[in-house]
Amino acid sequence: MKVTKDQAAANKESILKAASRLYREKGISGIGIGELSRSVGLTHGGFYGQFPGGKEQLASEAVSRTFESNIQDWRDAKSIPELIKGYLTQAHLDNWTEGCPIPALAADVARTGGTVSHSFTQGVERLIETLMALVEGETQDAKHQESLRILSSITGAILIARALDKPELSEQFLQSVINTWPAAPENEEAAHEHDAEEPVQSRCQDRP
Repeated sequence: MKVTKDQAAANKESILKAASRLYREKGISGIGIGELSRSVGLTHGGFYGQFPGGKEQLASEAVSRTFESNIQDWRDAKSIPELIKGYLTQAHLDNWTEGCPIPALAADVARTGGTVSHSFTQGVERLIETLMALVEGETQDAKHQESLRILSSITGAILIARALDKPELSEQFLQSVINTWPAAPENEEAAHEHDAEEPVQSRCQDRP
């Protein structure tokens, strides 16, 4: 039976979603085309119908896909401290399949190279642009440098923390980076004033 155009697009989308999750969990070289195809109910032939360039084409497109949700989350952040605290969490540390692709895939991408590296580079550049809209700096170059420092710090902290078998040391790595970019004092004071003014009933209304 001939596959319709809509079904072909749906099949490709299914493979990309599966690959973006499984690559982060198992690595690009940790899962083959057969396993990926079976995970979404396709044959080898169905896979190559969507990705004639084979595994390199899939990996390249899947790596691009892994950045999308992270970029949107970062764009939603109101400040650098908010972004960093939202990134450096235990939940993110444990979430390989949906977490940031940089600590999950950087080593694999470095070994793979080619179009996969190109897709990864584009994703990193988009994250840098997102950070530049939040950081302070007198020039674009200053903002760019600060964005590089933040990106390397938070992704490096996740990468190292995941490799440790001491939870307390993992937490120290995350907290050390959080402490490097604390909230502005005036923001903290405003938050305290707001808490002090808010009626107790309002703050406790959700409690049983």
